[in-house]
Amino acid sequence: MKKTDIYDIADRLTNYTNQLDNITELLTTNINNLNITKCKETDRLYFLNDYIKQISNDLYKFSNEIIKDDAK
Repeated sequence: MKKTDIYDIADRLTNYTNQLDNITELLTTNINNLNITKCKETDRLYFLNDYIKQISNDLYKFSNEIIKDDAK
């Protein structure tokens, strides 16, 4: 694989990470603005939000690994 292809892939992963981070910020804001007491639905939303954050974090790490491995 060419270096430009590898960096393009890493860049796209970083973009996806940023998009997921934006989604979690919106979710967090909306969850915090809900006018309902804590219940199973809000628990599910918090779980989903945390799951998205984890995926984002994993993609970011993977992107960095791609770049680091290519530098060797």
